Amino acid sequence: MDPARAAVEEAFAHDRAGREDEAIPCYERALELGLPEPLRQQALLGLGSSLRNVRRHGDAVKVLDAAVAEYPDHGGLRFFLALARWSAGEEREAMRVMGGLALDEADLRGYRRAAELYLSELD
Repeated sequence: MDPARAAVEEAFAHDRAGREDEAIPCYERALELGLPEPLRQQALLGLGSSLRNVRRHGDAVKVLDAAVAEYPDHGGLRFFLALARWSAGEEREAMRVMGGLALDEADLRGYRRAAELYLSELD
């Protein structure tokens, strides 16, 4: 097994066992070495989630924000970004992210424009 894949598999194992603090350097190593898709997306999500779970909220937002910029259609990354923003005390922005995710999935029956306006005016 190549080193990047071995590192991400180790990270996944640590995460499943509830050892996020041990998973973080494995995710970082795997990403540094280079992962193919979709493992790269999974590693970014895992890293961001693990950072949030160990209360490194600012780092989680930074990782997940960059991941969403890279993969804007990835609903899982957007969902975990909203959680990280909420944990970081950015409740309004978390609601905007979660609301945008919901808008992509919701059947608003003619109310989409109003919902988008309300989300843009959150304060």
